[in-house]
Amino acid sequence: MLMLISVLIFTGGFAPLNTTSDGGGLVINEIMIDPLASSSTDMGQWVELYNNSSDWVNLSEWTIRNQSGEEIHFSSHVIPPDGYFVVGASALTGNNGNYTPNAVWGLFSLSPVGSLLLSSAGGDSQEYFSWDSNWDIEPGASLERLNPGWAASDRESWLHSTSVYGDGDLGTPGKQNSVFSNGFGQNTWAFIKAFVH
Repeated sequence: MLMLISVLIFTGGFAPLNTTSDGGGLVINEIMIDPLASSSTDMGQWVELYNNSSDWVNLSEWTIRNQSGEEIHFSSHVIPPDGYFVVGASALTGNNGNYTPNAVWGLFSLSPVGSLLLSSAGGDSQEYFSWDSNWDIEPGASLERLNPGWAASDRESWLHSTSVYGDGDLGTPGKQNSVFSNGFGQNTWAFIKAFVH
């Protein structure tokens, strides 16, 4: 009964049984690497997933792995189509920069030079990307994906957030990215590369 209540709280309703998919459209949509408004850098870090499909996705047994081999293991949380899911270091709003995550990780962190691997329940790699000093991580601002359909591995698919949340950091945890783009004008090269991944 407790698990059922958790799923309802996180998703806002029941997932239709005949429309739950294996999560092929699930992507990493935003990452907060170097927060300033939290009690410490580690406490304010978070990762946002986005369901870029028309099916409900069950996160049960999915994982995110960083460059050090640390992993986030998900339980049975359900993400609706076009839904967001934020996992972070702390649920205490007084410590994390004042936002509410859907789940909290254990032994895990984001590094200024690092990588993330998103894997499905069967262990299949769904998405991988890495970043280095050339990505120019801006303190107090998350990295937002311009479009969830564009290649995550391309630096040009990411920009710093321009929207304030919580206690003053820039980011959009659980909401559409402030830099979202759906056309050629803003980033033609990233748009073209989106189809080569």
